[in-house]
Amino acid sequence: MGTPIRVLVVDDHAGVREGLASILAREADLEVVGLAAGGEEGLSVVAELSHDVVLLDMQMPEMHGLEVLERLNAGDRVSPAVIVLTVHADDELVLNAVRGGAQGYVLKSASRDELVRAIRHVAAGGQRFDEVVVRALLAEEDRQGSEPVLTERELDVLRLVAAGFSNKEIAAHLYVGVSTVKTHLDDVYRKLDVSDRAHAVAVALRAGLLE
Repeated sequence: MGTPIRVLVVDDHAGVREGLASILAREADLEVVGLAAGGEEGLSVVAELSHDVVLLDMQMPEMHGLEVLERLNAGDRVSPAVIVLTVHADDELVLNAVRGGAQGYVLKSASRDELVRAIRHVAAGGQRFDEVVVRALLAEEDRQGSEPVLTERELDVLRLVAAGFSNKEIAAHLYVGVSTVKTHLDDVYRKLDVSDRAHAVAVALRAGLLE
């Protein structure tokens, strides 16, 4: 087995932190290497240690999770992948987290298996969003009235993105290079006037392109 995925849990509730640590400790390929009770502490731990994935609560009294997310992505160093783990599913928070650079958005009501899959997926370079995210993005795209026009190859790539494949996995599946996948995704983003994978999938779902 390779090096375990290093996880930091940032949540102001001690019971949640300890519960997540206990759950993840059962997985041989996951290692909880830090527990932080708030945003400032979480940022300090990230600066001191190397992490692959941060599980980030949103509603914390000292510093809101969105500010933590912004500061994690603001520095020059490579930041860990962030999975927003929250009880809140309102559209504005969902959209702000996606725009802020979160690689995943999982509700605390999700099953243990769903959470573990999300961690593994984002650690491998993919994205994992709860269906609430897709609903929020679909609603936003409906308001904007986007009309996508994609090539068949771009649709192939986007279908695999929707299925949860990372760029490397898409490249292997389509027998092309990772750089080619990135080029197709850049073209998709430009045509759909979006800036991330989740929004691209939402536009395509709204238009019925991924059925």
